[in-house]
Amino acid sequence: MLRHFNGELHHKIGMGVAGGLALLVVGWIGSGGARLWSASSTALPSPGDGVVSGVFVAGAACAAVVSWRRHAGPMTGWIVATGALVATQALLVTLLALRNQLPRSAADIGVLLAVAVLGLLAVVGPLLRLHRAKHVLDDGFGIGLGMGLTAAGHLLLQLPMATPPATLMPAVIGVLVATHVAATALVLRQRALSRPMSWLLAVTVPVVALGLLTHTAVLGDATWAVGVSVARAGVGAAWFSILLISIRRSLEDDRRRINTLQQVLDSASRDQRERMHELRSTVAGLVSGSALLDSPEVSSETRERLWFSVRRELDRMERLLSGQDVSATDIDLDEELGLILDLQRLKGRRVELRSSGDKVHARFDALAEVVNILMDNAVTHGGSDGSLVEVVRRDEETVDITVTDFGRGIPADQRPQIFEWGRRGSDSPGEGIGLHLAQRLMAEDGGSLRLAEDRGVGSSFVISLPAVRRSPEDALTLEDGRGWRRSG
Repeated sequence: MLRHFNGELHHKIGMGVAGGLALLVVGWIGSGGARLWSASSTALPSPGDGVVSGVFVAGAACAAVVSWRRHAGPMTGWIVATGALVATQALLVTLLALRNQLPRSAADIGVLLAVAVLGLLAVVGPLLRLHRAKHVLDDGFGIGLGMGLTAAGHLLLQLPMATPPATLMPAVIGVLVATHVAATALVLRQRALSRPMSWLLAVTVPVVALGLLTHTAVLGDATWAVGVSVARAGVGAAWFSILLISIRRSLEDDRRRINTLQQVLDSASRDQRERMHELRSTVAGLVSGSALLDSPEVSSETRERLWFSVRRELDRMERLLSGQDVSATDIDLDEELGLILDLQRLKGRRVELRSSGDKVHARFDALAEVVNILMDNAVTHGGSDGSLVEVVRRDEETVDITVTDFGRGIPADQRPQIFEWGRRGSDSPGEGIGLHLAQRLMAEDGGSLRLAEDRGVGSSFVISLPAVRRSPEDALTLEDGRGWRRSG
């Protein structure tokens, strides 16, 4: 997890640095700093033109960083940087052109042509192997290419042009346009981008080309100039809109991932705290049982029963530690509640059991944990070490186990919230986990745990569990009214 967050931090830093440098460099073209560096006798671009160009270059650079972080590899590095390379090609040609005086010599134009050709090779060469890395063609890549093409269109409009143009300048412009056409064609051939983005890429290339033709006076009509300017503004606005939508979606995705991660962490923390709560209760019973087993005053019959109870608790603790799931079985409440309450008595509690001889379908571990929670709460929060456990068959489907203590009871204003996670009284030494855990465990067994109506003294909780259908013999026995009672 720490590695993931470090990666995200490096990703954001890299994107910010790339975008910031690109914006500063291109903005510098239209600033006084460029005037000190340039030897051109023509008017330099305005700061506004430099900033507009810089914004699109920064967008292409940021998209390249995002795509590289997502698809980093020996071959994909250059492919995902296509948009940034297109913008870099136009940037270098523009800077070199601004550096040279007009009219330019053949050597100067040769340098411009060489830089343009190198840019063409750097862009088209990796894209020829695009079929082997088709997975990189996602929305981030498409946005990067579109921003790079738009940046190139704005940058190349800053080229100082002689009238008439030098002999090889049309060749330089032709190589630049060829770069745009070839890159877009190779990408669209894969049919991996969404249809709206594919159409926008297909429109961007001719708009940039027409802008260059207008700038070089090949299309010198004023109507053409106005139309191309409007088209260029529309294309730029469209790419900005797509970029903003993509950023918003990414932020929403990040927010969902963070929320999901937080929920996972909260859930893991709850599970650990609940498990520790169960283990503390189990260990307390084992310690008391072990101490009593060492006493010479314990009869052999009692010792044997205690050993059995202790072994059951040890098995339950092992299952808790291993996270082993236990299936629900038919539980004889006379026997199992007797074993559970024996360990409570070892802790010095006075417990009375009134049983109806019923059976329920549940997990012994869950029932033991819930009864232990209710008994421990009676002592910790109610101040009572005496409890009464009553088993009553409510109907053919349900058995109710009522656990009543004779302590301070639960204040009326706290009763509606006692099962909420972390809810506890201001003077309570607990964590507010036990009752929430107990209610969940009973719900998992198809039953329930609720707080009975206030009887004036102490508090009563009702555990309801699915009943095991009685055999005819059991029904006859129960009709005679023979239950049994055990006190301690």
